[in-house]
Amino acid sequence: MSKYDEKRAINDIRLLALDMINEAGSGHPGIALGAAPILYTLFKNHLNFDLERKDWINRDRFVLSAGHGSALLYATLFYLTDDYNMVDLRNFRKIDSMTPGHPEYDINHRIETTTGPLGQGFANAVGMAMASKYLGSIYNDKNTTLFDNYVYVLCGDGDLMEGISYEAASLAGNLELDNLIVLYDSNNVSLDGNISKTFTDDIGGRFLSQGWNVLEVKDGEKIKDIDKAINTAKKSDSPTLIIINTTIGKYSKYENTNKIHGKLEKEDLEGIREKLGWQGDFMYDKDNMFMCRALVKNRVASLYASWYSEYETFVNNNEDEEVDKLNAIINNEKIALQLDKVIDTSKLFVDKSLRDINYQIMNVISAFVPNFVGGSADLVNSTKTYLKNKEDFSSDNYSGKNIFYGVREHAMGAISNGLALSNLRPFASTFLVFSDYLKPSIRLSAMMNLPVTYIFTHDTFLIGEDGATHEPIEQLGALRSIPNLHVFRPADHKELIGAWNFILRSGKPSALVLSKYHVPALEFTSADEVRNGAYIVSEVKNALDVILIATGSEVALAMKVKEELLKNYIEARVVSMPNVELFFKQEESYKEQILPKGYRKIVIEFSNDPNMYRFVNNDTDLINIRTFGRSGNKEELSLDYELDIASIVIKIKNLL
Repeated sequence: MSKYDEKRAINDIRLLALDMINEAGSGHPGIALGAAPILYTLFKNHLNFDLERKDWINRDRFVLSAGHGSALLYATLFYLTDDYNMVDLRNFRKIDSMTPGHPEYDINHRIETTTGPLGQGFANAVGMAMASKYLGSIYNDKNTTLFDNYVYVLCGDGDLMEGISYEAASLAGNLELDNLIVLYDSNNVSLDGNISKTFTDDIGGRFLSQGWNVLEVKDGEKIKDIDKAINTAKKSDSPTLIIINTTIGKYSKYENTNKIHGKLEKEDLEGIREKLGWQGDFMYDKDNMFMCRALVKNRVASLYASWYSEYETFVNNNEDEEVDKLNAIINNEKIALQLDKVIDTSKLFVDKSLRDINYQIMNVISAFVPNFVGGSADLVNSTKTYLKNKEDFSSDNYSGKNIFYGVREHAMGAISNGLALSNLRPFASTFLVFSDYLKPSIRLSAMMNLPVTYIFTHDTFLIGEDGATHEPIEQLGALRSIPNLHVFRPADHKELIGAWNFILRSGKPSALVLSKYHVPALEFTSADEVRNGAYIVSEVKNALDVILIATGSEVALAMKVKEELLKNYIEARVVSMPNVELFFKQEESYKEQILPKGYRKIVIEFSNDPNMYRFVNNDTDLINIRTFGRSGNKEELSLDYELDIASIVIKIKNLL
């Protein structure tokens, strides 16, 4: 048998990636040629995983933050682990394939997260590293080590240009996440040309100032140097950035230029094949590949068995309740908690604002759900999302459930995704108007179907005094437009409990939109009915003249409007709609029962959400706000925008 050829393996991976790109007619050959030695070294020599149990909880995580390099990742996994086959490679970028244009979570369980928007993967990895630290602090002891995995990232210049990576790196340094290792493919070229035009930062200096360990590999072709740097990084007491100097498009006639970033000419491909020793497409040395796979298999063969022995020790040394909690996390089990069965609603501060009531509810959840963690972007005193007596997550105490993100909304969203990808149940909170800062991360939560709960308070322009910059107008509609995101705007404490019941049981990405102000407990609201999306909270006694549809704190307003209309002999049905999309998923018979055809419907909601046009015949039936807000107290604003009770009643009377 011939001797294993490491250089042959790397060049085969390069060519397989190029063949995938050529077959698809699109892709990114530059990173595949330049960064192949990095991925090869990591997967062959360092990444700990189990070949059969892809979801093993203590596996090392690899995040391709530079998601445009997907062909390189798929080719590497094919060559080293047999996780992909030749059909998968040939179907690169085709519909319903295992090899989409950018890595997608849950298609193949070796793909740890969906990446593509640059910087997001970097921040996801920070969340994964935080999750490992949290779980280790809870379940590791002198007898057992259940959580000690590393999180590796491959990022490029583009990732580090995006502001989210700066936010995430800053927090990671503050938290001393020594289990986080970032491999920086530094090739000095981006899509528009040499980065000297746009990006002349001292990257090493930047990361050093953020509390990171910084190493450098001068030649990214030298596997021994990459290997040595990773080994050194594992011994660090802080997160590590390894700057690996590479040549984009290595062996291409366009190497070291932006022309090879996202385009592959057939003539150039033939030239690269000749330089690397092959003639036709999808050719590789099978014997060498099998030897490579055997080396990887031998390295990782005993990892799971060794971990399972630790797990058995934990089981034998702990009470059943603790073992059950651990198993729930390991197996990523759904939460069966029914809040209305464990909360004494008579003790809720129902005369408080919904954010205050939510504080009480969240603390009940925390008592029952050990992996319920989260925090706020420097607004915990305003959003009221602190978990009492659950300590603060810090470099001195990784067991704390309260995460202080600082003023880093972008990173908070993406880190929350990383926490969820590590079997935690995270929440993230800020004002509704600042949901714009989290939008890319929320979109990815929904795309990956992750159990992240976004809690947005200060939900209408009536928050007032801070002025237009802090008053949400379009944000509610933007959130509702994200596919697979459940947006709840509860009217009172009962609907809030119903929203949390749905969120916990479904494990779906969700947003809770809560009032800053006190809202009254309404007589006929229901926790149970929230699952239907909308339901009747006040019916007419005689003839149905108009249907008022309202959400959140506007439901109480609609009830007062109903009373005033009745004085004018107009009878109104009031419908509370805590979740618009859940209502549209109901049977047609139910929707017709709640909102029958042929009756005038008027929506009262202090947003400009275009989704509400689905319920009315024209925009005069929308009692909403279509301009930016102003500074003033809520009473002044209501009058100024003619959204007080008297103005709304007059408007409805004129419509009927």
